[in-house]
Amino acid sequence: MKFFSKSDKETMKIGAKFAKTLNGGEVVLLVGDLGSGKTTFVKGVADAVGVKKVVNSPTFVIMKVYKTEQMLKRVQHDRPVIKNLVHIDAYRGVDLPELENIGAVEYFGRADSVCFVEWGGFLDKIQSLKFKCQKVVFKNISENGREIEFGK
Repeated sequence: MKFFSKSDKETMKIGAKFAKTLNGGEVVLLVGDLGSGKTTFVKGVADAVGVKKVVNSPTFVIMKVYKTEQMLKRVQHDRPVIKNLVHIDAYRGVDLPELENIGAVEYFGRADSVCFVEWGGFLDKIQSLKFKCQKVVFKNISENGREIEFGK
C-alpha cells in the first residue's frame, strides 16, 4: 500500500492510520533517506496509541521507550493492549549485538509492545530472529512531497 504526503501533518496522519493496524508484537523497519519522514511517521503512531510525551529522534540515545495510555481504548475494542512504543534509531551503525546489549531485542515480538526501528533494514536479513519484521519505505519525491509504502 502506497501513500503520498505533502507535509509533516499528512505524514503524521498516515502514521496514525497505520497505528490502527497494530496488534502488538510488531517490529516495523523504517527505511529511507535523511529527512524522509521516518520520525514524523512515528510521532503520528505515538499520538494514535496514546503516548503523551514528546516523541523525537533517538539518534543519540539509540532507543526510547514510551508508555502508552491505550489500555481503556483497546479493552473496549476487544484488541490487545499495547503498553510500550519502542523507538530505535540504528543510523550510527548499530548492529544486532548492540541492540541486544541495550535491551532493545527484549521488546521485539512482545505482545504488549510495538517497535519502530529507523535505519533498521539490516534486521530483515537476519535469519535467526524469532519475530517477523514489517517494512515501511520512505522516499522524498519532491521538495515538499514524500512517498510512504507499507509492506515493501
